[in-house]
Amino acid sequence: MNEPSEIPPRSRRMRWILTALALGILALAVVFIVPRWFSDGRATDGATHDHDSALQYWTCGMHPWVVLPEPGLCPICGMDLVPLDPAKFTGEIAISPVIVQNMGVRIQEVTEGPLVKTIRTVGIVDYNEETVRDVNTKVSGWIEKLYVDSLGAKVEKGEPLFSLYSPQLYSAQEDYLIARKGGRGTTGIDLLKSARTRLEYFDITTAQIEALDKRGTAQKALDVGSPFSGIVIAKHANEGMKIEPGMQVFRIADLTKVWVLVTVYEYQLPYVEAGQDAVMTLPYIPGKTFEGKVIYVYPYLDKKTREAQVRLEFDNSDGILKPGMFTTVELRRQLAAEKTLVPRSAVIDTGARQVAFVSLGEGKFEPRNVETGVATDDGNVEVLSGLEPGEMVVTSGQFLLDSEANMREALAKMVEGNPASEQKAQVILDGGSTLESLPAPLESNLIKALDSYFSIQDALANDSTDDVSASARSLAADIGEMQKIPIPDDPDFWGQLADPLAVIVRESAAVATASDIAASRLAFGNLSVAFRKLVGATGIPLGYPQAVQAMHCPMFSEDQGGAVWLQIGDEVRNPYMGSAMLGCFDDRKVIPVTGGAEK
Repeated sequence: MNEPSEIPPRSRRMRWILTALALGILALAVVFIVPRWFSDGRATDGATHDHDSALQYWTCGMHPWVVLPEPGLCPICGMDLVPLDPAKFTGEIAISPVIVQNMGVRIQEVTEGPLVKTIRTVGIVDYNEETVRDVNTKVSGWIEKLYVDSLGAKVEKGEPLFSLYSPQLYSAQEDYLIARKGGRGTTGIDLLKSARTRLEYFDITTAQIEALDKRGTAQKALDVGSPFSGIVIAKHANEGMKIEPGMQVFRIADLTKVWVLVTVYEYQLPYVEAGQDAVMTLPYIPGKTFEGKVIYVYPYLDKKTREAQVRLEFDNSDGILKPGMFTTVELRRQLAAEKTLVPRSAVIDTGARQVAFVSLGEGKFEPRNVETGVATDDGNVEVLSGLEPGEMVVTSGQFLLDSEANMREALAKMVEGNPASEQKAQVILDGGSTLESLPAPLESNLIKALDSYFSIQDALANDSTDDVSASARSLAADIGEMQKIPIPDDPDFWGQLADPLAVIVRESAAVATASDIAASRLAFGNLSVAFRKLVGATGIPLGYPQAVQAMHCPMFSEDQGGAVWLQIGDEVRNPYMGSAMLGCFDDRKVIPVTGGAEK
């Protein structure tokens, strides 16, 4: 066999050059084409993309809001950054069906149905003012005999209440008898008619006049009967007592129909109108309901409580309802025959927007901004926009989905923008408008409350609980005093802050009685969130000597997005981490003074 001849040097060089070119082309393909397949999910058609040169980003496992375009160290904790999955640059999320089941995610269909608004309130049974009557006389006299001598007595129309001796009535009877015995001419007839009319004007009944005709003599005392049936609710009569014309002797109420007076809040007034059905129950008569009507909505509100009164009418022919009873009332009104409805548990209200998660199947979920309307009594709420009947929405476990969706949405915005200049997501601390001015007593109490708060914060930052209990009790006392001070031009100011104020008092007590510093810090975290809302509404008093800052700690309560605290001075003193990480924070804002704007 012939041995292969040796390859010339020139041929070997040419083969090396071709091999190098081939490897270079392959490397370019790996750099520019393969990433497009992974990022787009398919081969591209040659179109350019804005982010081809920056497809990979890095994040910190401890601080996921840190997103940088290059590998390196976390600017907060110094840990190595890890690559970020590009699939997370979208608000839509996909979760394994097994994880969905473990999270307890439940879905329910968006439906159509009648929109019924129900208002539940309490009321008091009252007399029907249209059927309350006073019994009095048009002449003066003395009560000879009292037939009805107790309150609450039931009387029928025409039943005698008392007998009355009156010189005027006696004289009127005599005049009538004289006119009756007079001549039969025109003059006599006119006199008789005049005398009879006088008796009738004194409320002498036809039967009493006929009895007078038969007797032929005047009677000393005449019975005064009840002009209608009902219950005696007022009595100002005793035997032998003298009465004067117009004096209220008895007051009688017909209870076959009663009124029920209820109060509704200002925001509920659009759902209440005259003629509306009302259903009433009594807590001490279970199982029995009473059906009535709204007959009048009072045209004014209580300035302090912002409540309006509504009058209902109920049948009471069996006498069960008694004035003064407390009742529970439901006012139902159908606002529309067909509306899109969704369970209230499916809507997350963040304050700035309302979000529902639509299930797309196969473990995929889409966050959807929705606009809601009226809440119904069966746990549903009207959907004005964002959802359609037949779609499936998440009703349980959506808070975990929301956290994931918010993170992905934030990452997408950062990647689309300039992450190199934005090394961490901005943490928004609740702010808002402040009062234009503070009453002097409120400013004094607020300054004391701030001093008590900073005393607790400083002690925890020093890993100590010395004097924390006294400061916490002082803070709770200051809050109690502040609520007694009215705010000019804003009578509902404290009512709007009722929840934060209650949390401050409750968590102050928890701080004061905490068994260790860990428990104190946990309670102080809840206290700080509520206290931040309070000073955000009042502003920092102009007389306070130092600027107050709202700080955010990302490490404490990481599952809840970190913790907030207030402090004075530029040196960071983290009360949650103490000496371990005293300078740990990722955001700060200066709380405005009273009448100022957020910085």
